[in-house]
Amino acid sequence: MAKKIKENTKTKQIVISAQSPELYTIKRLLAESLKLNYSSEYINPYQFSFSLQNSPQLNFSSTEKESSIYFHRTTGVNYDDFDLVVSKHFDMMNFKVTNPIESLALFRTKDQQALFFKLHNIPFIPTLFFRGDIHSTLIADIDKLAGKSHTYVLKMSRGNGGIGVNIINGQRSLLSLLETFRGLKDQKMLIQPFIPHKKEWRILIIKGEIHACIEKTINPDDFRGNSKKSVGKFIVKPNQALRDLALRAFNASQLDYAGIDILLNSHTEEFIVCEINAIPGFEQVEKLSKLNIAKEILTHI
Repeated sequence: MAKKIKENTKTKQIVISAQSPELYTIKRLLAESLKLNYSSEYINPYQFSFSLQNSPQLNFSSTEKESSIYFHRTTGVNYDDFDLVVSKHFDMMNFKVTNPIESLALFRTKDQQALFFKLHNIPFIPTLFFRGDIHSTLIADIDKLAGKSHTYVLKMSRGNGGIGVNIINGQRSLLSLLETFRGLKDQKMLIQPFIPHKKEWRILIIKGEIHACIEKTINPDDFRGNSKKSVGKFIVKPNQALRDLALRAFNASQLDYAGIDILLNSHTEEFIVCEINAIPGFEQVEKLSKLNIAKEILTHI
């Protein structure tokens, strides 16, 4: 049955949409909503139904609409976009959906993100897209991509927390994997060169303001800075070049809040945007910084 959202007279009405209420970020948002005297409810969009003909419509005035907020906290890693349909349903019921639905759809796929970076002239990791047979032109492009190192990163087009990101040593190994996925009729992936780096930064931005920066030292046994194996520390004042690049990417994104992942190329000493996370977790940020990020998000959106 469709879940009814009760009208109330409290300052804000919050709906938090996620696949589990046990996630750290969801528990924190719900707890802080309670402390702020907001009315809050949790829903799982993949355990949800509604009828456009029969669903009760909530009638809010224009001022009330601004205080009725739907937090979309699902990433789409299972390649089912029904969560976006549910978000649109709440948008039609006069809820402010955050992040904006169009931006959520854009930033949930790594191939669309790469196109976004190119469009806005934001420094990013060189990326090769492909579908179909493994032909000579593709092999030549792969050869150019990583140069002499022949070390590649094969990424699924959707994923989070480092899941679906694989390092491949040697062109022959990469081509063998590509042939395997071609045979399985699953080519939802892209190829990038491995960029040597020892550190990554996660910069949390809310409404155009940097609220926290975490510097991550890459675990020698795991090259993925966004995996749980990386060691982080809170940076009170990130350097200006890092701040400028993060804000430049954020301001082009039209997101309300985001985690901007940036790495420093060990060879060129240049900052590169690795990813814009439109559903940023903040467990590590809160624990390292001692900041109340949940409250900051709830009160600034």
